[in-house]
Amino acid sequence: MGIRLIVLGSGSAGNATLIEGGGARVLLDAGFSSRELTARLQAVGAEPHRLDAVLVTHEHADHVRGASLFSRTWRVPVYCTAKTLRAASLDRQGIHRHEPLEAGTPFTLGDLAITPFAVPHDAVDTVGFTFETDGSRLGYATDLGHPAEAVRECLRHCDLLMLESNHDVDMVRDGPYPEVVKERVLGRHGHLDNEAAAGLACETAGHRTRGVVLLHLSRTNNRPDVALEAWRRRFARDGRRAPELHAAAQERPSAWFDA
Repeated sequence: MGIRLIVLGSGSAGNATLIEGGGARVLLDAGFSSRELTARLQAVGAEPHRLDAVLVTHEHADHVRGASLFSRTWRVPVYCTAKTLRAASLDRQGIHRHEPLEAGTPFTLGDLAITPFAVPHDAVDTVGFTFETDGSRLGYATDLGHPAEAVRECLRHCDLLMLESNHDVDMVRDGPYPEVVKERVLGRHGHLDNEAAAGLACETAGHRTRGVVLLHLSRTNNRPDVALEAWRRRFARDGRRAPELHAAAQERPSAWFDA
């Protein structure tokens, strides 16, 4: 059967993705309220109590906002690093159960093999993930300031990529953010811009990569059409045909994607 997924929402106001494969069903990040996560899951035909895990990439609110209450309400364990657990105050807020993970150490849920990997971001211990089962491979990386070599290596040979394409550099520089925020966004531990994200995809996408889902688009400093056009230009500049490109929305779930 392989892997299938649906982005419940992605952006600075909240991030969450439902991933199914290998007999497992996981929620990747819980950046909406528990009530909103529940509503979005049920809207796409998924019952929260049937989840096997909530995976958390890092402690920023748009990735962890609803994790504690959702975990307790539906008795779903939270998988994250020990540093993220403390930084997000999940240990103090209370969760159903914590399952520790470490970058570079694979684990399995059912027949779904999951490998966390380190991502350069201004949080204590940010990770991305790869998922593999039945010959299908999915790569996921958001909230990274630059495409580090280790990240590129982890994202190779994927059937489907999910990558941050946060902003257009000129829109940030000319936009309303205070200078300190602009410096953070544009810094090496901030967020990946459209050109850099497309370049990362060009380096890692191979013959088996059928599609890319663009995530975490800024509502202030980006637009889906701007991001998608930047990606198409980048692939064309390399003389390559771009895989299918999809920009995830903040306000509503995406379509289902197969890896």
